[in-house]
Amino acid sequence: MRDKKYLLLILLVFLLFSTGCSTNIRKEPPQLIATVNKERIETTRGTYQWQTKNFFSNTTTVADAASPSQIAQDIKPQTVKGSSTVNVEFNDQSQPKLHAYLWGKEERTKKLSLDRNQVILPSEKGKYVIEISSKWPKGDASYTLVVKVQ
Repeated sequence: MRDKKYLLLILLVFLLFSTGCSTNIRKEPPQLIATVNKERIETTRGTYQWQTKNFFSNTTTVADAASPSQIAQDIKPQTVKGSSTVNVEFNDQSQPKLHAYLWGKEERTKKLSLDRNQVILPSEKGKYVIEISSKWPKGDASYTLVVKVQ
């Protein structure tokens, strides 16, 4: 009888531990928050790869998306002044390694300066498609935003 109580107690603790460890696991990269002069810019997450480690298993999610130039067709450009800076942060306050690129019709055309999570925009007037590439220990993700420099 005493052995059954211990077995039941061990089973209960195990169940609580295993469910408690898996309730708050992020299954995809965080959302990008981009702002210019404290005004939010619309962003869209593109392709990503994300690892989820549970108590009993590891899972990798891979999501393929269109290129940033194709994603940009569905984003309304945010009007900004030339040489403005875009502040980049994530909704979970994480600090991944970041890179920023300008996109042409089909490919990256230029790497943008990125310092302390701030991207310096071009000074020339025009519409710009920008990809923010981010890398965390759990995976990586691409984000697209579109600005119109006046």
